[in-house]
Amino acid sequence: VVIGGGLLGLEAANAVKQLGLETHVVELAPRLMAVQIDSGAGKTLSREIENLGLTVHTGAMTEAILGTKGKVTGLALKDRATLNVDIVVFSAGIRPQDALGRAADLELAERGGILVDEHCRTSDEHIFAIGECAAPNGKMYGLVAPGYSMAEVVVDTMLGGDGTFEGADMSTKLKLLGVDVASFGDAHAETPGSLELVYSDAVAGIYKKLVISEDGKRLLGGVLVGDASAYGILRPMVASGRPL
Repeated sequence: VVIGGGLLGLEAANAVKQLGLETHVVELAPRLMAVQIDSGAGKTLSREIENLGLTVHTGAMTEAILGTKGKVTGLALKDRATLNVDIVVFSAGIRPQDALGRAADLELAERGGILVDEHCRTSDEHIFAIGECAAPNGKMYGLVAPGYSMAEVVVDTMLGGDGTFEGADMSTKLKLLGVDVASFGDAHAETPGSLELVYSDAVAGIYKKLVISEDGKRLLGGVLVGDASAYGILRPMVASGRPL
């Protein structure tokens, strides 16, 4: 069993499956890859992954790892049947290591992480924080690329520049267990007034969603499952802001 149905969790599940083991994925969120894709895409992804022989448990809370004499025998889930398993793999997300910030009385984000401004400066003007311990505008990024961007901003600031960290591109495209998955731009339609165009073919295992601006003129983001061939065309359109 792999605990965690995000990107790394599904990659781990793929590795375990390739070892020839019966494989389960347990995810607390109501869908797989909750950060990157929406509920419709999550249903399609779960169905396609289960068709490949894995068992997916979404909305499932782990209560205990069972075993005797150091050997795992099962995984207890809240309000669900216990899974009989021999191996448990954790891929359950990232928590910011902010103990040093707490000890230094730096301001922290609501969900943990050292709060920093657009220059990655903490509440102490002489201290900067970057990477997964930092929370720009209260948001923690669990990826390496935003950390590199923050580092560039700090160096620029120290040299008298005006560079700022305005967030990170969380777009991703990969093949999970043989299923194409892509997410780009405002995939969850969080932009005020944004509109969603959705195509879903449950039989073929294809789900596509485009998020466009309220006036219908700009592409803001999207989600592709089962067929991500258009990703190379669509993602640059979001970055460029070109009219549709």
